[in-house]
Amino acid sequence: MRAGYLASAALVVLLAGCGGGGSVQAPTDGTLSQDMDTGRDAVDMDRLSVAEGQYRAAGVRALARDDVTAIGDAGYNLAVVQLDENRMQDALSTIASTRAALSVRGAKTDDTGLDLVQAGALYRLGRLDEAATSASAASSASDPAIVEKAQLLAGIIADARGDRTTLDNVASYFARLPKTSNWAMLADGQEIAARQLLVEGGNAQSAYQDAMQAVSARQTHVEYRDMARGLSVAARAASSLGNAAQAADLYMRASQSAQKEGDTQNADTWRKLAGSTNMPDPFATPAADSTGTTKTTAKK
Repeated sequence: MRAGYLASAALVVLLAGCGGGGSVQAPTDGTLSQDMDTGRDAVDMDRLSVAEGQYRAAGVRALARDDVTAIGDAGYNLAVVQLDENRMQDALSTIASTRAALSVRGAKTDDTGLDLVQAGALYRLGRLDEAATSASAASSASDPAIVEKAQLLAGIIADARGDRTTLDNVASYFARLPKTSNWAMLADGQEIAARQLLVEGGNAQSAYQDAMQAVSARQTHVEYRDMARGLSVAARAASSLGNAAQAADLYMRASQSAQKEGDTQNADTWRKLAGSTNMPDPFATPAADSTGTTKTTAKK
């Protein structure tokens, strides 16, 4: 795959309480509400294992309450966290179980939020055709935030599949967004614009600038997984410009960022594209010798 997936943990914040996309009512159960809030706080601090435990606890409480909306919310957020923990199969299992729990209760809610997370998981697993179908379903959501992220993911998948028609449609969607849109939408649009230029053989310098502007915005707002993916797009642009050394450096930066975020799949892909196994890391734990003693050299 050419690029990584969207920063899924951010979706808990951006789309929190979507209940699969339906209207949200705050639960009157104080314990349930606290579990959900604590899970969201843990996501903000990148404490994903804590967030997973809180969303599971919230889901247990939601089932006890027989609360359709809360079941959808907890199941959605749990799946998002599992995806960000690189546990795609677990996320798909949670999505399927959440859909079943909603169905048995006769839920009529829009579950396009679950479609969005499912698309991300399928994409990460390389099941691109299925991912494209799920992303398309998510694009029909009533929630504009879900639609925007579904469009981004649809564009990324289209780029990986060589689907020019869908990529062009996604680029047109982002081009129509108001210039006053929030930073995340503008950054997503810049990434898609860069991808479209590279696929069409357009101005590679413009593609590089668009990708790096998206990188800068995501770095500022602590969206490191999206940032790393943007670096990989910038690397493609640098390669198109004939700057192999710059492309290698950008792929190495993308790889190292992804590795530190636990995204080993993309880290390995981008490291190979960088053409080097030597990734400078001044913060790595020092290696020990055969006696278990860390080797150090004193200055004279």
